[in-house]
Amino acid sequence: MKKSVVRSILIVFIAVFIFNCKLVYPQGGFDDDRVMLQGFYWESYRHGYPEKFPKFGNKKWYEIVKDQAGKIREGRFDLIWLPPPSYAGSFSAGYNPKEYFNLNNSYGNFDQHRAMLEELLRNGAEPIADIVINHRDGFMKWADFKNPDWGTWAITKNDEAFWNNDSEVFGTPEEERGGEEEFPSEYTNHGGTTYQYVSFRDIDHTNEQVRRDIIRYLLQLKSIGYRGWRYDMVHGYHARWIALYNNASRPTFSVGEYDWDKHAEQRGWVWHTASTPDDLKTSSSVFDFNAFFTLKDNKGKYDAWYGYGAGIGMIGDMTDGYPWKNKAVIFLENHDTGYRTNEDGSPQEHHTVDNFSNNWEVEQAYAYILTHPGIPCVYWKHYFDWGDELQNKIRTLINARKVAGVDSGSMMYTQNNARAKGIYAAMVQGKGGQLYVRIGGNDLDWQPYFSNYKDYREYAYGSGWKVWIALPGNPELQQSPLKEAFPMPAYQPPETIEIPEVWLK
Repeated sequence: MKKSVVRSILIVFIAVFIFNCKLVYPQGGFDDDRVMLQGFYWESYRHGYPEKFPKFGNKKWYEIVKDQAGKIREGRFDLIWLPPPSYAGSFSAGYNPKEYFNLNNSYGNFDQHRAMLEELLRNGAEPIADIVINHRDGFMKWADFKNPDWGTWAITKNDEAFWNNDSEVFGTPEEERGGEEEFPSEYTNHGGTTYQYVSFRDIDHTNEQVRRDIIRYLLQLKSIGYRGWRYDMVHGYHARWIALYNNASRPTFSVGEYDWDKHAEQRGWVWHTASTPDDLKTSSSVFDFNAFFTLKDNKGKYDAWYGYGAGIGMIGDMTDGYPWKNKAVIFLENHDTGYRTNEDGSPQEHHTVDNFSNNWEVEQAYAYILTHPGIPCVYWKHYFDWGDELQNKIRTLINARKVAGVDSGSMMYTQNNARAKGIYAAMVQGKGGQLYVRIGGNDLDWQPYFSNYKDYREYAYGSGWKVWIALPGNPELQQSPLKEAFPMPAYQPPETIEIPEVWLK
């Protein structure tokens, strides 16, 4: 082939690539139609160690998830949030990362890790890594950081390691420490970095070498098969670094865990994670704890489910005219909220019960989050451990959502005639049709024709809830398509990854 032809092809390829990049929002943009599965629970790291945890069997967690990849696809899950991927010592859930670049951990070794990700991608599920970069654990001591090697310059100036006598870096001169915790007080409703985590060392993200290694870490994770990030404890560092890390690593999805009871600050955090200033389509999503607490504290009290008439939590929040529901991840339980045990099997303090019982409570709550705007997240235990009946109901709800074309930004209309009867009902406008949901009561209390809706079909039902869909032409029940496979990338060791200077600014 002539050089001129090759050059022309390359120019066209590059132009198309750049054009397409401009159209792609790294965090999913608005109107995201994906559904997430949390692919672990607190005790998942105990699987595969029969000599220490005999009740959890012989298989490591990564092997268990790999074996369930086909069922995850059949459930129409698009995203799967996986536990912290780095080494954090023996028998650790991973929230005290010791070696970022070491991808062997308590959930499995490197080969098991990569094999799980490959199988998930083959089944159309996008793996989301739990990114713990608010803090870091020393290799053997308080601050002996290895892989990557960091000094005291990577620790914020007033970290407890510098004033606790038990620390090997006690009394380190201030000029050998990192910068102050950042306090973005100029930002309205963004509490940001007022939080210090006493258990481990707070990371100084103002340091360029820290940022370089974090970006290298994220790109290493992308090369092993991850496609997105769940950022842990984001209230502990400045939101602008999320924008920088996402801009450099370009995840297909990202979500942050902001301080649980700070609803207004969560909005502010979302705003300041935008890769493009003032464009919420380029922002990270955030977990909607307000919606979680509303559902948890008002089981059977359906009047509270209307919020101010437009929905609960961020679903009904139009503060400053922005559709915050597009950036809300709504959930019923996670590894931090439900029943948890100590290593001896006894219940942990404050985690002695699940927040929803395995009955009408959990069914009705899923009937809400899986039919409404936002990005719903299903808990692993609920789907795989609480029985086939609940799994089937969750699967039918996800299918109904997808058939109707409901997404994170869908318009919804609560039904006042149902509210007057003490039950909850709403119509949600999807891209393919209308979805109707009733929670509480029965068909005599409310069904779509009570609000003059027509030509609908029943798609799912359970203990005190029902879902209908209206599609053009009123066809028989539909099944949404199964996901296509994603490509498996070539692995890149972190030492081979070069970071352009422009990515650090």
